Amino acid sequence: MANLTEQDIRAIIRDELRKIVGANNRQDIIYLPTNEAYKQLGFTSSAQLRQAVNNGLLRVGKEVQDRRSPDAAHSSYYFNIPLCVNRLNTRPEKRKA
Repeated sequence: MANLTEQDIRAIIRDELRKIVGANNRQDIIYLPTNEAYKQLGFTSSAQLRQAVNNGLLRVGKEVQDRRSPDAAHSSYYFNIPLCVNRLNTRPEKRKA
């Protein structure tokens, strides 16, 4: 059985509430793995995109999901493209951690 964090539970509840009230007006959440997301987000390589996660530009639990199993050594990042674009379009001094 998977151990869900508070952030995971909040995300699930938020998505379910959006479905209930009909707030899903064709802006479907698109998650892409690193090897596809870097192209969509304008990075030159998947390594550069991973660096954006490592330095905090894109945040796990906000714009990024880490779907690796608990015993895995390497990350398995999936990127919420609309949230990543929004974060990248925010001025650096306005970004909150």
